[in-house]
Order: sequence, then structure tokens, then C-alpha cells
Amino acid sequence: MDGARVGYNEGSKDMNTMVYRTPIAWMFALSAMGCKKVDEAPKEYESALAYMFEHFDDEDPERLVETVEFLDEWLVGADLEAAEEGLSIQNLPQSAVGGLAGHAHKTDGLEGVSLATSSRYPTCMLMEALTQYSFARMMPDVYITYDREFDSGQDCIATRDCLWAEGSVYSVADWGVLGEVTADRRIEYRWIETAEGWAFLQRWWLTEESTGTRLGLSIGDQYYIGINFPDGDGTRRIHGSWLTMEMVTGDASTGASKQLIKNWKKDAEDLDAWISANL
Repeated sequence: MDGARVGYNEGSKDMNTMVYRTPIAWMFALSAMGCKKVDEAPKEYESALAYMFEHFDDEDPERLVETVEFLDEWLVGADLEAAEEGLSIQNLPQSAVGGLAGHAHKTDGLEGVSLATSSRYPTCMLMEALTQYSFARMMPDVYITYDREFDSGQDCIATRDCLWAEGSVYSVADWGVLGEVTADRRIEYRWIETAEGWAFLQRWWLTEESTGTRLGLSIGDQYYIGINFPDGDGTRRIHGSWLTMEMVTGDASTGASKQLIKNWKKDAEDLDAWISANL
């Protein structure tokens, strides 16, 4: 739901969580997935996502609001259709990650992708689901452990009594044949008011290398930006992520980034289904 997972889980038959029964088969599958073309995003789109990530915590939200409104106007017709299929986006500049908490963050070798999805629920309900409930509850087939601790804002962000929340997450996810993958992340949420109503932004990043228990899997860096703004009675959602991933076979970043697109599509459906059943 937040772009944290790129693996395949056991017990499902769809492409988002498909099980390959041997490590060699999985490696071939990842290589084949990397050959599937993802259209490049127009410069103005990828620049907007990079700007939102880098300037997420700007004290004055004016430029953030302008960028959200630009994206809202841009996502129509053929551009919207392309974004709903998934787009590749270029690397973040080093200036976007230099001040982030955690290890020495890098942008060399990142693979980036973006996807536009939609929800039939308003932004306030999405914010409640994403900040007040554990992903281990919402995605029990993925997360073995999801320990989230807010430093500030948890009690007021969903109701907009405050406009900022931040904290940290330690998670252990089941990636099927890739084993269990641990991750430590910083998470941030922010409300901003646009001409169409209140939008919220999400940002997270790994604070140290994420590792798996099989096939030498390691994710050196991953950065995520989520942009959620009113769309009729529901919400338009834009996801963007940049990452580097290595396995015993070498660089697996391209295949991993493309798997994110598949996961985001399924996660968007799963989130709406969970809200329908629980909120």
C-alpha cells in the first residue's frame, strides 16, 4: 500500500505474489520481467515527483500545492492512461537525499517507477487507514511484522487537527522464495490544501540497507513519494519510488522496480476492499 514490497509471496496465483518453485526459475522470471518495456515519463511529470520528494518538508507549502495542482491537470486523457499503466522516472538528485536520516544515502544506480491509481474513498478515510492501522492487519499475506512508532502526529493527523506526522517502521515481510526481508524506514505524512480540497502526501525511505534471508537479496536504498488528492467523491493517488536491489545474480533493480507497478495496482484494490470491510 505504500510501495514497500517488491517480492513474491507464497499462496497466491496472481502475478503480484506468484511463487516460482526454484531460485533458478525465479531468477529467470526476474530477468524476463526486466525486459518488459515501461514507457518513460515526460520530463515535467518525473520532475514534479522528484520535487515533491525533495521539498516534502518545506515550511511554506505553496510550491507543493502548485505541483499537486499541476499533476491534477496533467493526469487526463492519454497521459492518465499511460500513468495508470506505469511509467519509468529518472533518478532523484543527490540533493534530495543528502539530509535524510539514516545511513549515507546515495542516488547512483537507482531505478525509478511511478503509477497512478484511484480510490473510491476520500482522502481523510485513506489517511485514517494508512496511519491508524497496522499493515500486518491490512496485508497479513505480506507482513509478518509491522512495528510502527510515531514521534508526533498519530493522534491528530487523520482528523486534520494537525497537518504533520512522522515516525519509524520496522517490518519483516514474506517474499516467498526470497525468504523474509527486513526493513527499517522513516515515514512522514503531510496535509496541504489545494483549490480542490485537502490533499495529503506520504514520504518514506530506508534508513539502512534492507536484507533478505535468501539469494543474497539486499536493497541498498529505496525512496517513496505518495501524492493523494481529491478526485470527485474519491481520491487520485500517485505513487513514485526509486530503489537499488542486488541479488547473487547481480543488479536486480530494473526487475524489482517494475514489480512495484504490479504490486501498487493490487495494493490499491486491496486497500479499498479493506476500508469497505473495516471502516
